Amino acid sequence: MEQVIPSVQPEEKPMGGASKVINIFFEPRKVFESLKIKPTWLIPFLIVALLGIGFFYYTYPFIMHQQVEKIQENEKFSEEQKEKIIEKMTEKDHPPLWQLSFAPVGGLVVLVVVAAILFFVFNVLLGGDSTYREVFSVYTYSSLIAIPAMIVQFPLIMIKEDINVQTSLALLLSANAKDTFLYSVLSGFDIFSFWQVILVSMGMGVMYKYTTKKAFTTVFVLWIIYILVKSVFSTVFGGALGI
Repeated sequence: MEQVIPSVQPEEKPMGGASKVINIFFEPRKVFESLKIKPTWLIPFLIVALLGIGFFYYTYPFIMHQQVEKIQENEKFSEEQKEKIIEKMTEKDHPPLWQLSFAPVGGLVVLVVVAAILFFVFNVLLGGDSTYREVFSVYTYSSLIAIPAMIVQFPLIMIKEDINVQTSLALLLSANAKDTFLYSVLSGFDIFSFWQVILVSMGMGVMYKYTTKKAFTTVFVLWIIYILVKSVFSTVFGGALGI
């Protein structure tokens, strides 16, 4: 009698780094399934960090212009104090090295903190089972949404010569409302931020084997909470600090 040998399924291999970077925009689920096999994060972090440094370097004059306007409008300073502050702020045309280094360092801190929040909510509050490294890799790859965001926003900033360009619901309000709570809330509903929410939801669904609806609902609620907290802080403390 002929012996039947069971077929062995080939082991699924993770995508390469370049493939994951490209496919996060076209086949994100496959990227997250690959990260489930082997979570990685260094390549997307370096890409976003380098882009962040370049973006900050070339938009620095417009950022400084905005800060100068806020100082001039601040009634807490005398005219002499304003002149000294503005002179010190504008003595260089380009940002110092320590400010440029803040882009990768600050970006890494944000990635670590947000991934920790997601890990806590999904593992502790929802009783899921995944590793921090997997969650961190999901959020790091989702941050590549910064690429299309910068592609859209950078030309607008250079054309308008103004750092305040909107790709959010804040477009529905006039520029005079930029210091209001409503403006801050609506500016949080940015098209690229929402895109990232969708990616994170998809990634969390893959890592925790949750339905898309459950993962999206959880991530969306966290996003709303973040927008509200940020808006309250910006409106109350921003006004108090004159920023």
